[in-house]
Amino acid sequence: MVITAPSGKRILIDCGSDARFSLAETNLRPIDLDAVYISHLHADHIGGLEWLALNNYFNLNKKKPRLFCEAKLMKRLWENSLKGGLECIGDKRMQLADYFDCIPMEVDGSFTWEGVTFGLEEMLHIPGACCNSYSYGLKVDNASDRGKSFFISTDTVFNPQRLEGIAEGVDVIFHDCETSEQRTTVHAHYAELCTLPDPVKQKVWLYHYGPQPGYHPPDDGFCGFVVKGQEFSFPQYLNN
Repeated sequence: MVITAPSGKRILIDCGSDARFSLAETNLRPIDLDAVYISHLHADHIGGLEWLALNNYFNLNKKKPRLFCEAKLMKRLWENSLKGGLECIGDKRMQLADYFDCIPMEVDGSFTWEGVTFGLEEMLHIPGACCNSYSYGLKVDNASDRGKSFFISTDTVFNPQRLEGIAEGVDVIFHDCETSEQRTTVHAHYAELCTLPDPVKQKVWLYHYGPQPGYHPPDDGFCGFVVKGQEFSFPQYLNN
């Protein structure tokens, strides 16, 4: 996902393994991104970061994008995921800050970028007996469009109480959604999301679904499935 501010600057929401292809399809280069937000450390959310870091570092018009991430997650991002491929450039021992302008945040923190406020929402992604793994969703408010706000779940299990609480404060929800017959237990399944109250479902666009999902979300009260390349312009969209 790419969010474009009124200024024209862009922030990338997560950077998965296919980022270099999907960005190229929209005629975007790494240098066209002003910032990146990382929600959690799975490859479909960070697998393209090494490519992004190296492209910007060696670009003649060198630009260091801002990197927003929960503080503990940011440390693990470098130590567990990126250090192996990015630690050494020539004779220099590199750090994450050599590639990005790092801005770590508290679990319940927020940041402002180009007049847009992003609030972190800790979402349980992988429940387990030994440990719980969280993804940090985003509540996004555009200060220039009063009352126009949305929520991106990133990745989460089905948590109706939490989602209903979040829904009270936003206009639109983008929620990850499993559609496979074999449930993984780490994402909300379509059948589970169907049990949400109608006023909540009326705000929900679904993404992260499998190929040929076999459902028609508007029939069940949702806005629909987000399709590749779809764009949302919030002042126009919310007035429709």
